[in-house]
Amino acid sequence: MANADFSQNDKQTAPGGFDAGSYREKTKPEQTVRLTPRQQKLAALEAKLPAALSTRAAALALSVVVMLAAFFGFGSAKLRGKYNTAHQWFTAGVAADNGYNLSEELTTRMNTAANVITTASNTLGADNAEVLTAQDALTAFSNDLDGVKAGKTRLHALYEDNETLGTAIDQLYAKLQEQAADPMKMGAVQGQYGQFNSAATIIGTLQYNTAVYEYQKDVGGFPASVLGTLSGVKEVEPFA
Repeated sequence: MANADFSQNDKQTAPGGFDAGSYREKTKPEQTVRLTPRQQKLAALEAKLPAALSTRAAALALSVVVMLAAFFGFGSAKLRGKYNTAHQWFTAGVAADNGYNLSEELTTRMNTAANVITTASNTLGADNAEVLTAQDALTAFSNDLDGVKAGKTRLHALYEDNETLGTAIDQLYAKLQEQAADPMKMGAVQGQYGQFNSAATIIGTLQYNTAVYEYQKDVGGFPASVLGTLSGVKEVEPFA
């Protein structure tokens, strides 16, 4: 008897069924990013550009940004260096002034004026009109000199105080001469008054103002003025 062949496929596919091995997970649809109307217009314009042009434009924009950053960085540093030098002229002096400076000469004016007032107060009396006027002028001058050194007072205010103090001390000294036996021989107060006026003469010959005006001209135009604002550089004033 011939052996019957009972071998059958282990896996049978039911009509209308499916093979479990052929199952694939359904791909999820990508989420759509919603663009604003302006972004849509920009995207449409970008799509019309040739690829090479689009890449070139991006590179150009980047190079411009880098150059601007370098320009502003270098320019601001250079401008601040100029400001730091000019800012010190009041106390350190301008190179052309050979060691003389406004701060020292104005301090001499203050100290010698105080000595003249002290002598006049002892001679004429503390309630003398000229003494009181000179003392008020000296107080204002001293306060503003300290204010300028601290960066709280404008130099123009000190300039006006110096003019007022000069007039007051001249009038006070003239009053002392009226009381002196010999107006040409007044002892120590004469020397103090001489130093007071000598300091004024030196101030009048200083190159401080010339240097400040040149500095202002150098940093006042474009783009220096813009860089100065961005870097916080302050004004340097003439003594006028």
